[in-house]
Amino acid sequence: MKIADFYQDESFNHLRKRMGADELGHFELFDPARQLTYAEREALDSGMLSTEGQALRILKDKTLAFKNTRVWLFYEQDYHLAYCQKVQALRHHQDRLQIGTGALSAKKAEGVCLECLSVLQYQGVDARRLRRAEFSEQIREQFSLELFKQEYPFYPIT
Repeated sequence: MKIADFYQDESFNHLRKRMGADELGHFELFDPARQLTYAEREALDSGMLSTEGQALRILKDKTLAFKNTRVWLFYEQDYHLAYCQKVQALRHHQDRLQIGTGALSAKKAEGVCLECLSVLQYQGVDARRLRRAEFSEQIREQFSLELFKQEYPFYPIT
């Protein structure tokens, strides 16, 4: 039995070139429909990526994702981190959504959505405790995106 010499096979060499593999046995698999491009990664880091609601994925842990990274969604002075009721409505009724991965604004009027933290039960936050105004304000002031990212890594999604 004789095995074909794939190094000399024209159809395989053509396929290898179409895959972007310059060297034999070497290629990088990249799908821009599923993986972030460099431009998207930069836009997300600055919080300036605008996307359609249907492009936003909901992961099993109820966090939000765009392609292969977790994201936050900014709407009306709130940073949403999970699939709360507001995000459900926005995802189906809003034309464009502003998402990001970078630092949250330090503006006093803007902060993390407490319902999102309740959905995730992040650091023991639940809907009953959120009814107490002083508790809610304390959580909002002390929230750290960096600590959140330790529990819910933004990239890569595992």
